[in-house]
Order: sequence, then structure tokens, then C-alpha cells
Amino acid sequence: MDAATDDEASIDAQLKETERSIAELQKRRAELLRAKGAIKWAKTTASVSKTMDSHRATPAIAVAPAASPAPTKALEEALKSLEWSSFKKKEGEWTFLRNRDGSLVDTLTSEADFVNRLRKGKEVVVGRYRYAVSEDKFLNRRFEA
Repeated sequence: MDAATDDEASIDAQLKETERSIAELQKRRAELLRAKGAIKWAKTTASVSKTMDSHRATPAIAVAPAASPAPTKALEEALKSLEWSSFKKKEGEWTFLRNRDGSLVDTLTSEADFVNRLRKGKEVVVGRYRYAVSEDKFLNRRFEA
């Protein structure tokens, strides 16, 4: 083998190792996002349980529905980390909402409330973008002026 072939083989090996490392990091990131979502869910469940217990001891009072929760920094970071593609014939970008098996992409599994609001046909503004879902497969966004 000549030196160029050895160099190319070395680079190929380094690329393969880098891709393996990236895959491991993406898997770890997804696990952490799921864990974070579980913690949020547990906190919400505990809070609702406490609220229900306190309401049992007090007379019923009409309460106005709560406004949609404000987007969190974690949601903004999760959305920013997705791989966005530009639309060809209109302004804005799109990415996949679901994997091939129909499950939510890993990055959005911990943001189920956000996804559910979008799936109900609502558009949601997060940061500088307005988000919507199309065909229950794609997440679309356009710059909010």
C-alpha cells in the first residue's frame, strides 16, 4: 500500500469511530430528554394530586382556565437541535415529527404537551418561530416577525 492509501484508511477509521461516538451521544441525549420528561411528569402529577387534595377540603369555586404554559428554555433548545430543511416553494422550514415507526422523534418525546397542542391544530410561537404540524408527520416553522 502507498502512503495515500494508508492515510485514507486511517481517515476512514477515524470517521467510523466519530460516527459511532455521535450515535452514542445522540442515544444518551434521548435518554436524558426522556428522563427529564419523566421528572416533569412526576412533578406535575404530584402537584395535581396536592391541588386535588386541597380542593376536597374547601368549597368549590369557579376557576378560570389556565393559559397555555409559556415555552421553556428546554423546549427552545430541543427545537433548535432538530435538523431543519427549507421549503422549496415557500418561506419556512420543516423537519420530521415522527420516526418511521410512527413514534415521536427522540428530541420531542419530553415535549409531549407542545406536540399535543400542535396536533390539535393550534400554532404555537416559541422564541422567534411559529410552529405547526402537517399530516401528523412533519413539524413546520416560519419566522415570526
